[in-house]
Amino acid sequence: MRVRTLSCLILMTVGLAACSSAPGGTQGTWGSQFGASTSGVAEDEASTAIAVLVNNEFGQSLERSDYKAVAEAQKRALRARANGVAVSWQNEETGRSGQVRPGPVYQVNDTSCREFTHEMILNGAALTSRGTACRQEDGSWKTLS
Repeated sequence: MRVRTLSCLILMTVGLAACSSAPGGTQGTWGSQFGASTSGVAEDEASTAIAVLVNNEFGQSLERSDYKAVAEAQKRALRARANGVAVSWQNEETGRSGQVRPGPVYQVNDTSCREFTHEMILNGAALTSRGTACRQEDGSWKTLS
């Protein structure tokens, strides 16, 4: 229990530090970071969430065609006003599905931020990925962790 509490505190501290020090400039989106073109899934809001997924078991379990469905669900979840209400996604091509559950919105130096959780069942195993995103001046959400 103590390890979990400590882990949560560290994750929140890193997330808050990232929000407070996020520069106003632009940073590459998922597609541009991983060699894809800047169209389709690599659109700023639709792909900003995926960078955090790529380096963990959840992201490695997704097919390229899953990313668009995941990104769209995350975009809708982050924009939703409701806390904890899951936004589901499904990829008809792969048969995979999951959900994104947003956390409460909180303020860091006049910037709105919120944590989110991705959940998916793959081969009977539950896969989960968590991240933090902050709202940019243009209203889009940028994933920080």
